[in-house]
Amino acid sequence: MINKKNNNFDLLRLLLATIVAIVHAGQLSGNIHINTISQHFNSGLAVDSFFIVSGFLIFMSYESSSSISTYFNKRIRRILPGYLFVITFFSIILYFTSICTFKEYFNLEFLKYILANFLTLNFIQSTLPGVFETNNVHAVNGALWTIKIEIMFYISIPFIVYFIKKIKHKYIILVSIYILSILYSIVMLHLYNKDNNLLFLQLEKQLLGQFAFFISGAMLFYYFKYFQRYSLLLLIGAIFILILHRYYINIYFLYPISLAIIILYFATVFKYLGNFGRYGDLSFGIYIWHFPILQIFIYYNLFSNLAFSIPFLICIILFMSYLSWHLIEKRYLFSSSYYIKSNP
Repeated sequence: MINKKNNNFDLLRLLLATIVAIVHAGQLSGNIHINTISQHFNSGLAVDSFFIVSGFLIFMSYESSSSISTYFNKRIRRILPGYLFVITFFSIILYFTSICTFKEYFNLEFLKYILANFLTLNFIQSTLPGVFETNNVHAVNGALWTIKIEIMFYISIPFIVYFIKKIKHKYIILVSIYILSILYSIVMLHLYNKDNNLLFLQLEKQLLGQFAFFISGAMLFYYFKYFQRYSLLLLIGAIFILILHRYYINIYFLYPISLAIIILYFATVFKYLGNFGRYGDLSFGIYIWHFPILQIFIYYNLFSNLAFSIPFLICIILFMSYLSWHLIEKRYLFSSSYYIKSNP
């Protein structure tokens, strides 16, 4: 059985969100010292791991929901309030960093930004008028691209579970989706390497390419008792496969499931490391707030003094994530939520 209380999911998500923030700090700032630190982390692997955790937890959420409407209600309440607020907040507050006048700023481009980002179509309009034009990257919040994929995944789950229950052996559906996702990614990456067309790389990062990670988490949820029973052997095999893939031979088709075994071993089998959710689920806040905060730091050249800027940056991101959780996100959750019950 899955221990829904004494697990390391909260710690894991905090670590993953922090890794993404560190890598973005190096990429956006261009500071050689921050870059040196950020190069020891892999934001792509962190995002892949986020998708794996989502696959495990969201399938569990669906299976424990009394109805499809309850399931979607839980998902909407958890993700949209914080997401919509961070878009609205920065679209207004960043006027004070824009080189545009009031009329030039609050125009059709501003409305296009609001609408596109509310609809999770961030790629349509990622910038605001006259904002961050002197920064290396002009996007307001480049971390939000994964939210669209998460929501599409949430929508797909009822259909996947429907077919799982229609077929005697659920692994047929899960493995089929996994294989199709891997084949899609391989084809897109091949086309990108052949023509160097960024469109194929962008297509690979969409839902079809990421499904292998979600489904890997789902597989370990549905077959958790077997995963738990053979966890150590599976862990050793997964580490061996990832080392082979990283240093010797491209075996991408085994990468998502191998990563899932390692991530979910740490979350569910490894020794419980404490209640890292005692102050709330701050990982989502860190993820959606860090990018525009970094952009503001870069705009005002605050990274010129790292001894001051790094501690200040960490405090600002944590503070805003804490406020986001307690003033916005938490208020929309059901009273039966794990965080409401365990941290009243």
